[in-house]
Amino acid sequence: MTGLITAEQRRLQTRRWPMTGLIASEWLKIRSLRSSWWTLGLTAAAVVAASAIDGDDAFPLAGYLVLIVAAAGSGASAMVGEYSSGLIRATAVAVPARSEVVLAKAVVVAALWTVVSTAIAAASYTVATPADPVGAAEMFGAILVGPACALVGLGLAVLLRHAGVAYVTGILLLVAAPQLLTGDHPVTRAIHHAMIVPGWQRLTLAYGSPESVGDLYPTPTAAWLAYLLWPLAVLAIASLVHRRRDV
Repeated sequence: MTGLITAEQRRLQTRRWPMTGLIASEWLKIRSLRSSWWTLGLTAAAVVAASAIDGDDAFPLAGYLVLIVAAAGSGASAMVGEYSSGLIRATAVAVPARSEVVLAKAVVVAALWTVVSTAIAAASYTVATPADPVGAAEMFGAILVGPACALVGLGLAVLLRHAGVAYVTGILLLVAAPQLLTGDHPVTRAIHHAMIVPGWQRLTLAYGSPESVGDLYPTPTAAWLAYLLWPLAVLAIASLVHRRRDV
């Protein structure tokens, strides 16, 4: 009997569930949280206000650090709320294929923050008066940093399962670590250039042209790879851990 139960559990965990239904369910969970809309609204207001105050910079560092922290926290909230409320147990019973649940959450979080970040970037550019026109790389760099950081936050929440720990880890990883890893040593510089915030700084030219700052910036290729690989790596590890451990 034990063997039969184990086989049945294994069959359920590998069963393909309708992804559209899972995405709709995850979207319902997120949009029903009042805190989600407060976070998005306050973040947009902070970034646009920073752009208006700065004037010369469409994507000011102060405003976008708020966005990066808020996006990571919002992504984490999409998961830690289920752990704290116990809803994760009901989700695991309804959808035993846990990796698909994580994927559905990632799709919803990425889509939401892409839309919000697009609106924020457009509004920031409108209220600012930059000396030079904003190029495509700058605009997409400003837009995609939101969903990238939100996905990292989601993955950290799956791994850590505690709101405070996930939030603090996200801030340390995304914001504090790049500041600590600046310097002339080749190893620390390579790690610094492989992180998301330095990638954002390169794509949006936060410190001016690459010629004026030298090795402070990563290459454009490294910047785009950071946007892509950090969320993929954290979510892949999180999905594997979530699939194997008890909820």
